[in-house]
Amino acid sequence: MALSTGFWGFKTLAAAHEMDLFTRLAGGASTTCLELAEALGILPRPAEMLLTGCAALGLLEKRGGRYRNAPISESYLVRGKPDYFGGWIEMADKRLYAGWGKLAEAIRTNRPTTWDPAVQSSIFDAEDPTMLALFWEAMHALSTMTARRLGEAVDLGRFRHLLDIGGGSGAYDIELCRRYPHLRATVFDLPHVTAIAAGKIALAGLGGRIGTVPGDFFGTAPFPGGHDVHLLSMILHDWSEEKDRALLRRSFEALPSGGLAVISELLVNDDKTGPAAAALMSLNMLIETEGRNYTPSEYAGWMEDAGFRDVETVWFDAPGANGAVVGRKP
Repeated sequence: MALSTGFWGFKTLAAAHEMDLFTRLAGGASTTCLELAEALGILPRPAEMLLTGCAALGLLEKRGGRYRNAPISESYLVRGKPDYFGGWIEMADKRLYAGWGKLAEAIRTNRPTTWDPAVQSSIFDAEDPTMLALFWEAMHALSTMTARRLGEAVDLGRFRHLLDIGGGSGAYDIELCRRYPHLRATVFDLPHVTAIAAGKIALAGLGGRIGTVPGDFFGTAPFPGGHDVHLLSMILHDWSEEKDRALLRRSFEALPSGGLAVISELLVNDDKTGPAAAALMSLNMLIETEGRNYTPSEYAGWMEDAGFRDVETVWFDAPGANGAVVGRKP
């Protein structure tokens, strides 16, 4: 029953977020059913049901007949807060939910359902600016919290300049540079993506330490030089084994001796029986990309074939990843 009705809880969260319920209740504000109905211009019946549902899910608390944000909502669901996670919720609601509705079709055809391969070459070539903005806000929210856990789990203390391959909005670079004051970073991604990253970096006040280089990581030009650590975070699951191996070979060629490559992902276990978050994210790759979520052994084998040595897996717990596969260039 819990599995079959799982979408009920998600759609309750998504509807409340769409109506800005949690932002309305920011900073200790509270509401009653009648007050919310008046504020939203809806009838008291659905207002009461929404508040009851959110309280049942632990998103709201009720004291003295009034509903307030629970701590988790105050931290993650209020617009403008540092850890705001609403971008991911909105993308899951507006994009992924419809794609998952066609999961059986994706399984039968081995084709994505959130975009048309006849029109686009990949998910990243979307022409809809609204959907594109949703995607990158979602990735920024997911990456920010994941980067903090990665920075704790993998010691980058001896490295000086990080190249974030497919670095997206720059969330990893921002968080890792905050953790390691000596570290400088470069976001390497498509031109329209590095423009987004530049804005996020400026907002974080780290323009002096984090730069951007536009380019195609599947292009023929070498990766930008002068970096002693490469990060491939939540990137390789988007692509086929052949393309991932090519990226790792290019990383190996560009790194200096002693350089480090870090693959941060939701790793499927080597038995391919879980964990659930990684296995279900892999199915999300079926409706979104040509890739899947790979295992530590698969990544380790590809890294060793590319020339990396001392390959190891470091485990941690974060929204976007559960571990990192790390290899050194001799």
